[in-house]
Amino acid sequence: MPERRRFSPLPLAAALAALAAALGLPAGCSLSYEEARAVEAMAPEIPDTVMIGFTHTVVEEGRVWVRLSARRAEGYDQSKRIVLDEVSFQEFDRQGSLATEAAADRAVYHSESEDAEVTGSILIRSPQEKATLTAESLSWIKEGRRLSSGPGQGVRLAKEDGSFLEGRGFQADFRRRRLEFSEGASGGYVEGEDAGR
Repeated sequence: MPERRRFSPLPLAAALAALAAALGLPAGCSLSYEEARAVEAMAPEIPDTVMIGFTHTVVEEGRVWVRLSARRAEGYDQSKRIVLDEVSFQEFDRQGSLATEAAADRAVYHSESEDAEVTGSILIRSPQEKATLTAESLSWIKEGRRLSSGPGQGVRLAKEDGSFLEGRGFQADFRRRRLEFSEGASGGYVEGEDAGR
């Protein structure tokens, strides 16, 4: 099985898809048509399923692959979305070591398209790569495998050795393996004896 790439949002998307299936509980029936119409009118704003303080773990070949936790998860059947508050995510490699971890204030996952928006104090860290990504807003588009920040939103990529790259208008194309900033890009690279300090 090929090694999973660091900073890839694909394991997070897979975990969210599994969570969507878990939250997709069948809705109850009602014989009162008036009550059914009232519920239907409110349905887009009222979650069908709510879970508090949960952890969703994906196990593959007897090993923990992904762990997704949230303070609160809401499933909306009609709009086919899951809303997670105070979400954290961990991905483990084949040896059981932490490969990637992430945290954010809020995530919205669209189960039909498998797209997602993540907001608020986003931190993605790869201990093995000794690198972090920080942002306030990111969107994942499955079609085309693209990750981007909101317009004018800043993103910072940093290595533990002090090297960094930051800017606004972040775009990452995972198909073409391309990364760019549309404005205000700057950075610094540390090499030699200064690396790791």
